[in-house]
Amino acid sequence: MTVHRKDPRERIEALLAQAHRTRGEVAAGEDWAQEVMRTIRREAAEHPVPSLFVGAEPLVWRAAACAALVALVFAGSVAVYTKQHAVPVAAVWLEEFDAGSPFPER
Repeated sequence: MTVHRKDPRERIEALLAQAHRTRGEVAAGEDWAQEVMRTIRREAAEHPVPSLFVGAEPLVWRAAACAALVALVFAGSVAVYTKQHAVPVAAVWLEEFDAGSPFPER
């Protein structure tokens, strides 16, 4: 004796079709939406998602803040340096490369 069961996809499709047909009959007002969101927030607060990097998260934000500060100081120093000197910044760095010949002579 075999029991014929519907395919789960067919059941889901039937349920979605039924929900689509009856969508005008469901009254979802502003109070209903607020209650749904309140329930979601309450359940999320009761069951926080554990993180593997709980101790590392504050460290990452501190490192990001330090990196942003270093980048800001570097950009400011370059801006001040270029205003004080007539030689472009790249030219100063390239001087050491221009000092020698590209190939050793034999």
